Amino acid sequence: MTGGIRVRERRLFGDILFSVALVCLTFLVAVFLLGPTLVVIGASFTASEFIAFPPKGISLRWFKRIAEQPELLQAVWMSIVVGGIATLLAVGLGVAAAFPLARVRRPGITLLGAVFLSPLLVPTICYGLAVLIYLNTAGLRLSFLALVLAHVTIVVPYVVRTTLAALHMLDPSIEQAATSLGASNWRVFWHVILPSIAPAVATGAAFAFLTSFDNLTVSLFLVGPRTETLPIRIYSLIEYDIDPVAAAISAVVALVTLLVVIALERVVDLSRLAGS
Repeated sequence: MTGGIRVRERRLFGDILFSVALVCLTFLVAVFLLGPTLVVIGASFTASEFIAFPPKGISLRWFKRIAEQPELLQAVWMSIVVGGIATLLAVGLGVAAAFPLARVRRPGITLLGAVFLSPLLVPTICYGLAVLIYLNTAGLRLSFLALVLAHVTIVVPYVVRTTLAALHMLDPSIEQAATSLGASNWRVFWHVILPSIAPAVATGAAFAFLTSFDNLTVSLFLVGPRTETLPIRIYSLIEYDIDPVAAAISAVVALVTLLVVIALERVVDLSRLAGS
């Protein structure tokens, strides 16, 4: 009897120790992931002429300075345009690719899926250099179109992955019921399948846009004098001198990204979608 009590006590002590260690590990991971962002946000309110953390005084002048720099606003607009067009193209291509990947059971379909998801595995700096070499070899100039197509390649996997997850969760009996009632394949797609997968497609589109908007490595190789994006502009602000404006615009981007993710979490169960 005493031995059994001791065994239970040791198990209880082990469970408590494991829980404490798990909480500490989670806290350290959260600090590691969120720490740099919090530091940048705090430094953006500094009153000094250089980035400092903790901030030396509190001031909003660096946020006001954003509106006073037309080059920075132009870079923001360019990133929005490139990200928007790349996202629209990625949604069309990604949704079209997800259907055969989810429904077709033939040799080679797995390889095709790996091709569409491969941009997630290839380092973006290698891809950017490869595109630059390809353009030079083909005798093509750096252009807005080349930048957009390069962004499409790196953001398509997000749309494909979320759409695939939604298609796998979709009940086949719903489509069968619509077909049995005389609906054509096109009508089934527009009125049954698309409304069911729309939240997942929207989630993939949001992640695609954020990825394109924040991309630096690919854009660094492909931007021209008239296609400077926001990440490139921020990089130029800190290349030789750490301008607090870079911290201010980074804080704004981080806040907008957080709001987008929160909105997606309220509309779509991201954890369920990711698990699928």
